[in-house]
Amino acid sequence: MNGGRVIPVRPMNRCFQSRGGRLAATVLSGVLFFFSLKLTPLWPAVWLALIPLLLAAFNSSAREARRLAWLAAAAGVASNLTYYLKTTGPAATIILMILQVLLWGFLVGSTRAAVLASRSWLTVFWLPVLMAGFDTLISNLSPHGSFGVLALTQADLLPIMQIASVFGAPAIDFLIGLFASVVAIAIFRRRHILRPWLAYGLPVLLLASAAAFGERRLHSAPSPQRVCVGIAVVDDFIGPGVTGAKAEAVWRAYENSVAQLAAKGARMVVLPEKIVALTPEEALKRQREFSELARRNNVYLVAGVQLNEPQRKRNVLWLFTPAGVQAAEYDKMHMVPHLESDLAPGHEFMVRQIEGQHYGLAICRDLLFEGFGREYSRRGVFALLVPAWDFYRDAWMASSIAELRGVEGGFAVVRAGRESYLNISDRYGRVLARTRSDFLPGKTLLAGLPLYAFGPTLYARAGHVFGWFCVAASVLGIVFRRRVQRA
Repeated sequence: MNGGRVIPVRPMNRCFQSRGGRLAATVLSGVLFFFSLKLTPLWPAVWLALIPLLLAAFNSSAREARRLAWLAAAAGVASNLTYYLKTTGPAATIILMILQVLLWGFLVGSTRAAVLASRSWLTVFWLPVLMAGFDTLISNLSPHGSFGVLALTQADLLPIMQIASVFGAPAIDFLIGLFASVVAIAIFRRRHILRPWLAYGLPVLLLASAAAFGERRLHSAPSPQRVCVGIAVVDDFIGPGVTGAKAEAVWRAYENSVAQLAAKGARMVVLPEKIVALTPEEALKRQREFSELARRNNVYLVAGVQLNEPQRKRNVLWLFTPAGVQAAEYDKMHMVPHLESDLAPGHEFMVRQIEGQHYGLAICRDLLFEGFGREYSRRGVFALLVPAWDFYRDAWMASSIAELRGVEGGFAVVRAGRESYLNISDRYGRVLARTRSDFLPGKTLLAGLPLYAFGPTLYARAGHVFGWFCVAASVLGIVFRRRVQRA
C-alpha cells in the first residue's frame, strides 16, 4: 500500500507481509540500531541494522513504514540519552533526538517510495547516496561537526576506513548504505529488477574495490624510522575547590610522569587540556615551571591550561622546546556549546617544526570538524598534538574521531584525553598505543610514530567533492521523483 493506493509489487518473503512479521523485523533493527548508534558501537551491527527495517518498509504502507522507522531509530538514539543530557542540556537533547529519529524515518520512507515506484537497477543507489549526502550536510552545518556520523562507527574496520583518504567520511556512509540497500532489494525483488547484473554486480564490485584499496593502503611499506612520543594524564582537575596539597600532588605526578617518559626515550610529551585555570600572574609562574620541566628532561612539552584574563577566558595549549623556550601558544578554535560558552575561541592554525617534521597543534573538540583536519593536512603536518578532556563515556568515540581525521588527512594523532583514552594513532587510523586515563598518580603512554614521507591525501586536496555530489544527486532525485508522481 502507498497512501491507500495498491502498488503491484510482488513480495519475496512472506514473513514481512504480516503486521506481526514487520513489527518483529523492526524490533530486530531497533536492537541493531541500539548497538550501532551508542558511543561504543559494534561495527557489524551498523551494516545489518537497516536490512530488516527496509524489508518491513517495502511490504507496508507509507505511513506504517515511517512509524516503523521512527520506532527502530528511537531505540538506537535512546542509547545516548544520558550522555546528551549531560553535554548539551535537556532542550538541545530533545531537539537532537527528534531530528535523528526524523532523519532515519525520511531515509527509510524515501527509499521505500523509490524502490516501489521503479524496477530500475539505479534504485539500489538511492539509500547510499542519501546517506552520504546527509553525512556531508551534517558535517558541514552541525555545530557538533562530524560527531555522531555513521562513518565513525567503522573505526575498528580499518580497510573500509581508508576510503576516507580519497572521498572523506561520506564514502564510508555510502558503502554502509549500499550494502544494506542491495541486500534488502535482492531479498525483496530477486531477479525482478531491470538489469540485475548491474543492480547487484556493480555494488558488489564497489564494495570489494573499497576493501581491496583499504587492504593495499594498510600494507604500504612501513617506515623504519620512528620518533618516540609520550602522553601523561591525571584525571584530577586543579579547580577552585582543590586544596593546595592536592594541587601539588597533581603537579608532582605530571613532573614524575614526564621524567619517566623522557627516561624511556620520549622526545616529546603531551599533557591534557585544562590542567588548571590560571590568572595572568599564575600563568607566568606556571610557564616558568613548564619551561624548566621541558629543559630538565630534554623534551618538547605540550600542556593545556585555561587562562582567566581580565577581559576574556581562553583555552590554550603551550608548547615548550627542550631548551625551555615557549615555542607556541595555541587557542582552541571550537568550544563546546553549553559548557564553554564563556571562553573566547581562537582563529589561528599553528604548525611547528620539531626535529625536521611539521606538527600541528589542536585541542580536543577542534578535531570534530573535517575542514580543520584538511587544513592541517594541506599544510603538510606529520602529526597533530592534541590535549583533550572528554566525558568518560565518549572515550572511544572521541578517539575514533581523531583516527578518522588522521586517515582523511594522512597524519598521525597524539591525543592526551583526560577522563578518556591516552591514544596514539598513525596516518592509517591504526592505534599504536592506547590506555585509559585515571586519577592520581595518573597514567602514561609511550609509542613510536613511523616517519612516513607522504604528503596531503587526495581528500585533503579535493575536499567534499564526493559528498557534495551526493547532496546534489539526492536533491535532483527527490525533485524528479515527485514531478513524475504528480504527472
